[in-house]
Amino acid sequence: MYYKKPINEVFKELGIDESGLSNEEAAKRLEQYGPNALREEKDNTLWKMIIGQFMDPLIYILLIAAVFTFIIHEYIDTGVILAVVFLNAIVGFVQEFKAEKAMEAIKQLAAPRAIVIRNGQEDRIDSHNLVPGDIVNLSAGNRVPADLRIFQVTELEIDESMFTGESVPVSKQVDLLEQENVSIADQKNMGFMGTMITNGRGKGIVISTGERTELGKISEQVKSTTKESTPLQKKLVDFSKKVGLVSVGLALLVFLIGLLLGHSVITMILFAISMTVAVIPEGLPIVITITMALGMKRMADRNAIVRKLVAVETLGSCNYIC
Repeated sequence: MYYKKPINEVFKELGIDESGLSNEEAAKRLEQYGPNALREEKDNTLWKMIIGQFMDPLIYILLIAAVFTFIIHEYIDTGVILAVVFLNAIVGFVQEFKAEKAMEAIKQLAAPRAIVIRNGQEDRIDSHNLVPGDIVNLSAGNRVPADLRIFQVTELEIDESMFTGESVPVSKQVDLLEQENVSIADQKNMGFMGTMITNGRGKGIVISTGERTELGKISEQVKSTTKESTPLQKKLVDFSKKVGLVSVGLALLVFLIGLLLGHSVITMILFAISMTVAVIPEGLPIVITITMALGMKRMADRNAIVRKLVAVETLGSCNYIC
């Protein structure tokens, strides 16, 4: 717990003095600890984005309907259904691909740089290259690039609301804290990765980088959460089940009535399949996709990038935003 340790002990433990690390030692530590970045899961690859457009209960029903229409030689209906399915996939993919590219561009713009002291001189480096033991200069308007033990302050204030929920910036100090199990909100001599410096300036020693920071620990916890279906997805699953049951039920009923009236089995099978296909609303998926795509575009026009189409509808389902 670095907030309990005096500055000279922190310097000694990390093997540095106020002239900072040498470039050679920094390179060794970078190899040992890895880059100062949160691990990203590449769960949104191009193929997954394409396949994801077909992962919908209504699409499953339409594909089954396409198979049935092909069996009964209704090739025009087969073509129309497949055209709807692929048009729906294209619209959804294009919108999500554009959002993904926009997110990547924003990440590049937001990639922070840090002012460190190495070999006794100030140097501006990519924050990904920070290592434990680096001395970082802190100034208003910048983000804290890693978890730090602060040892020099001049009216330094940091907004830590992302961790504590407190809207008022925290005034920082250099004195050690003697209490046990001090919460993040009360660690006045520490700076945490991702928080915003609102006033003053100071210096801090990097004690944790990447996944070992407080932000990294939260990131790992978030990754382990279960993904919930959106309200619209739940409604579509329920609707698809009902459509499937109604269409199959009606087909069986018509099939039995036809047999009782003396029609041939083959004729009634073809008629039942045709009726099942007729019940399915082929235009519904494309209407939903286009509607959400329009919502996505309107959000983008207001500088709010939505990554997934289904998330547009979820925003409309919010009761409170805190």
